[in-house]
Amino acid sequence: MKQPAFPRFHAVLALAAVSALTVPTGSAAPAALDIRVVPAISSVKRLPDQEPPDVLETDGIRFLAARGEFEPASFLLRSRENLDGVQLKAGPLKGEAGEIPAANLDLKVVKVWYQDGTAWHSYFGDATHRERVPELLLNDETLIRVDDEKKGNFLRVGEEYRWISYQQDEAETYFNYLTEPVADASTLQPIALKAGEYKQIWATLKVPSDAAPGIYEGVITLERRGKPLGTVTVTARVLPFELPAPATYYDLEKPFFVSIYSTGILEIADVFGVPDDLAIAQQKRIYQNLKNHNVLNPRSETNLRLWFEPRKNDPAKGADRLRTELTLLKEAGLVTKPLLSSESLYSARKSTEEMKPGEFEKGGEALKKRLTLFRDTVRDVLGHTDIYATSWDEAGVTLIKGMRDQNIFLADFPDLKMWVTTAQDKHSHMAGYLIDYANQAGWPTREQAATWHALGAKIASYASPHTGVENPDTYRRWEGMARYKANYDGSFNYKLYTQLHPTIYERQKANTWNDSATGVATFRTFNMVYPVKEGLIDTLAWEGFREGIDDIRYATLLKQRAQAAEQSGNQKARHLGRKALLWLETTDMEKADLQTVRREMITYILELDKLLK
Repeated sequence: MKQPAFPRFHAVLALAAVSALTVPTGSAAPAALDIRVVPAISSVKRLPDQEPPDVLETDGIRFLAARGEFEPASFLLRSRENLDGVQLKAGPLKGEAGEIPAANLDLKVVKVWYQDGTAWHSYFGDATHRERVPELLLNDETLIRVDDEKKGNFLRVGEEYRWISYQQDEAETYFNYLTEPVADASTLQPIALKAGEYKQIWATLKVPSDAAPGIYEGVITLERRGKPLGTVTVTARVLPFELPAPATYYDLEKPFFVSIYSTGILEIADVFGVPDDLAIAQQKRIYQNLKNHNVLNPRSETNLRLWFEPRKNDPAKGADRLRTELTLLKEAGLVTKPLLSSESLYSARKSTEEMKPGEFEKGGEALKKRLTLFRDTVRDVLGHTDIYATSWDEAGVTLIKGMRDQNIFLADFPDLKMWVTTAQDKHSHMAGYLIDYANQAGWPTREQAATWHALGAKIASYASPHTGVENPDTYRRWEGMARYKANYDGSFNYKLYTQLHPTIYERQKANTWNDSATGVATFRTFNMVYPVKEGLIDTLAWEGFREGIDDIRYATLLKQRAQAAEQSGNQKARHLGRKALLWLETTDMEKADLQTVRREMITYILELDKLLK
């Protein structure tokens, strides 16, 4: 399939006097090995025995990226005979402006394994049948062993392989990913090719933030037992700018928050007795992974409510745990002002009508004591009290009424703002005046954004869809430009991965590696990544998420350039800026080819830069 032509994109490249689309010849492979370049983020489910419908007519992979950006590319390998021990090695990328080290080009193999039959399209489970799905990005493909006869998977745990495709009623215990010795290799290991089958390779280029603009070239070499099998040419064009943090579509001065649930492990590590040094090291790895994937506004998971309850009853230790988590967030370079927190602004999960005489007042005093310690701890570590704390999760009508009653206790904490999980026409109609940030279930619409903005509140969304869908295009589209164009203030989906519940893990017997043993009927595992003892294993969906937020960052830069053009006094620049804004407004981001959208934004940015200079 030919790559579609993008006339405006080619035009701007001509203006720039360089070509990002022409890959130098020189990729080669013996007759027994086919190399086919395909789009990285795609809705095509790439399986070993299926011909790819979207092969790009180029003999190498290419990257078009800003300084500091992560950008993916992909290609397929197919051998006409069985080959084991095939090694792939990336070399440095060199150009007139300098060199990008080989370490900045990360190679992974895409693991195809068995998941519930709905996996590519839905987070709802269907354990009646399983099918092959490309999902995991691995350095060592033998971490998972696939059984085609049983249509299931084995996971390597230490030195043994364990069956992980059992049904929930067959579960004997929970799987503790915090302590079980599951580990991927640190670099790409030799792979095996089966005759006549495709294997997908994933390449991620991390462009250095100080890289000079220009064209860089290199190769990925393929060898087996010291003998060359071929090369894949790599070409990268580094753009002459860095991407800004994402801002909202409706107001460049307002940040677009990127958050996701279940990113903290210190609380659950405490439940399972994981030593603090090991838990902190893992938390650092998680935060680095979030930053690399544009999740700059993670939620602080430690809340003092649990530490004030009788089963823990140790507020001082809770405050110390919170202090540790906040310090790690700050050290990771993540956004901590404002701070998004799981701390609860209410005393008990009861309506006022359900409380016994005196319980309302007593709960209020306990709440004030807890919130004072919480606020003071945040101020001590972060130097501010710009905080979004929460209320009851997905509250019903009775609890929303209780929120209104208990709100009198918050008069002493005017600096604490409230975020809630809600649904259309729920909190907004009954208690919207209390809410500062609504995380609303369902697909984003401008009408819902307008409702919350009219109340002076922000809006994000989740469950549109939940995590767990394996198709990377789904998350690129709905976490990115679709939410952005709907005038939303952020993405706040559920969740990074299926964690062990801190109080009912023994009863649920969940296994985050097993679609059929989630501990919750109806749903598949909500996994954007897979946790191992020392790190996270990324997925196609997680890469799609990062690309979606990068699309917003490109759109933010485009709007900044259009704004500068409007204020420049240069009529040609002003008209081009307005033309860009018209194109951005009228393009249907729920249906558009997002690669085309990305290239068109780059074209406008470069053209505006030229005029503004």
